[in-house]
Amino acid sequence: MSELHRKLVIVGDGACGKTCLLIVFSKGTFPDIYVPTVFENYVKNITVDGRNVELALWDTAGQEDYDRLRPLSYPDAHVILICYSIDSIDSLENIEEKWYPEVKSFCPNL
Repeated sequence: MSELHRKLVIVGDGACGKTCLLIVFSKGTFPDIYVPTVFENYVKNITVDGRNVELALWDTAGQEDYDRLRPLSYPDAHVILICYSIDSIDSLENIEEKWYPEVKSFCPNL
């Protein structure tokens, strides 16, 4: 059975839980401390509809300091996951004001 390769990029405001979400999904553990991410990659092998899928998980920095670097993560993405923090209305508002427009700009066909 052939293996599929897929790329997921996660974006959202800094400190909204992107890295924690990916670590729990890929490693099954929750990180003890907060360490801001610049770029991290994880790989998780999963089965979807009986097919093996190698899922590359691209973690991005949400801070404005990295606005010019983050677009390098978008090419060849199959899935973009936009995250926000449930305890930050600003984080939620930034989905519409910042993240969705950025994703549509760099990934118009997703």
